[in-house]
Amino acid sequence: MKAATSRVVFARALERGKVKTRLAAHLGEAAALALYRAFLDDTCALAAGAAERRVLAVAGALDDPELAALAHRHRMELVAQAEGDLGARLDRALSSELERAERVCVIGSDAPTLPAAHLDEAFGRLASCEVALGPATDGGYWLIGATRPEPSLFSEIAWGTPAVLPQTLARLAGRQVALLPFHYDLDEPSDLALACAHLRHLPFSTAPETRRALAALGLL
Repeated sequence: MKAATSRVVFARALERGKVKTRLAAHLGEAAALALYRAFLDDTCALAAGAAERRVLAVAGALDDPELAALAHRHRMELVAQAEGDLGARLDRALSSELERAERVCVIGSDAPTLPAAHLDEAFGRLASCEVALGPATDGGYWLIGATRPEPSLFSEIAWGTPAVLPQTLARLAGRQVALLPFHYDLDEPSDLALACAHLRHLPFSTAPETRRALAALGLL
């Protein structure tokens, strides 16, 4: 019997020099890794409370005890992402998980200040819509959800550019789509400045690991 809902957190292995490279160019590789570790921890905490099934899908090696501990702590199944570009990996993750759950949402690992209500809303909206999309301020999206495989949304997309969201929305013309509130990813130094300002106005329970990592770097 299928689960009602599944949340998949899309992440990268915790390898120095291979995560948050734009932040690393500004802060150094060690700082970028520390920040990404915190982003991922907070994102997993968010996802853990919003679905019956919880999956941590990782690009890169899975034999990292820290990843295993993180998945265990947040009661998540640790799996490897498929081969290929981001589109192929997202397509495979969504279609594979839809074999196990009626409604599936895939979320990125670098938006730790997301309100939990946005994640709950995605599942709620998928009860009557075919696709849920969480638009990001950089022109991508922080979440995509569906009730059936959607391969057309992932092929020939200009990944990593501001064209991702417009191209995806164009593919969805005429469809029942739930558009969630805009939110921001943490990719650039300017994004960190926004996050710090934002966190000062949010409850201390919001993104606690990200708060600690930013404070340790003297940014918050």
